Amino acid sequence: MQTTSECFTLPEPSTSSVSGVRLEFPGGVLRLYFDYDRDGVIYNSGLLFKNVRAHRHTAELHCVAWQIEKSYDRLVKITDSKLVEELLESTVEDQRSSWVLNHYMIYFDSDGCYEVVAEDWKVLPENQGSLN
Repeated sequence: MQTTSECFTLPEPSTSSVSGVRLEFPGGVLRLYFDYDRDGVIYNSGLLFKNVRAHRHTAELHCVAWQIEKSYDRLVKITDSKLVEELLESTVEDQRSSWVLNHYMIYFDSDGCYEVVAEDWKVLPENQGSLN
């Protein structure tokens, strides 16, 4: 059974977004950028995922209830992940232990759910200004 543990909560609700969410994935490292209004001032920040092995985005319309309930405005780590299990099964047996595969998920209002399988993650610095 899949369970989740909370890793990070957005600094402001995703309903305060000005520009939405931007994903950058040149390979290996994935960055999710977002901005938000805090007391009339726009800020932006993001999440960086290292050694990414897979990622997917599900538009809000297609998200299932448990994705929204578990990861609304917060990054969670999924244990006993079916996605990680699938990745391991498709990996050549002698290389299965070569990667640390953690399944992370976050849901942004009006945008949808982002899932990333990566070794680790960190919060990017907060900057003043929108993403645009």
